[in-house]
Amino acid sequence: MLKYSTYNSIYNNDDIKVSAPGNPTAHTNVTKIKESVLHSLAALSSLFRQVSLMKMVLVLMLVISGFTVVGNVFAGSVSSLKPDKRIVVERGDTLWSIAVSNKPEDMKTAVYIEGIMKTNHLENSVIKAGDILTLPLY
Repeated sequence: MLKYSTYNSIYNNDDIKVSAPGNPTAHTNVTKIKESVLHSLAALSSLFRQVSLMKMVLVLMLVISGFTVVGNVFAGSVSSLKPDKRIVVERGDTLWSIAVSNKPEDMKTAVYIEGIMKTNHLENSVIKAGDILTLPLY
C-alpha cells in the first residue's frame, strides 16, 4: 500500500465493526433497522387507509347529497303544483284570447299558450265551442 494516499478504504474504517458468528451486534442492528422500517411502513399504511377512508366517505356524502337534491327537485315540482283551472270554450274563443285573459301579468302570451297546449295535450291550436280546457296556474 502507498504510504501517502488520499484513498480511504472501507476496510480501514474503525467505526464499522464486523461481527463474528458468535457476536450478535450486527444482527441486532439489522433487526432494529428492520423494525423501524416496518413501523414506518405500518404508519404510512394506516395513513393511506385513513385517506382512502376519507375519500370513500366524501364520495358517499356526495352521492347522498345528489340523491337528496334530485329527490327534492322532483318532490318540489309535484308539491308546488297549484290546482288547475278549467274553462269551457265558448263560441269565438281562441287560445290567444283565453291566454290573454288568464295568464299571469309578467308572462308572455305565447308561452302561456304553449302551457295550455301542453297541459291539454293539444297538437295544434284548433279548439271549438264546448271543449273543456285545463289552464295551468303559475
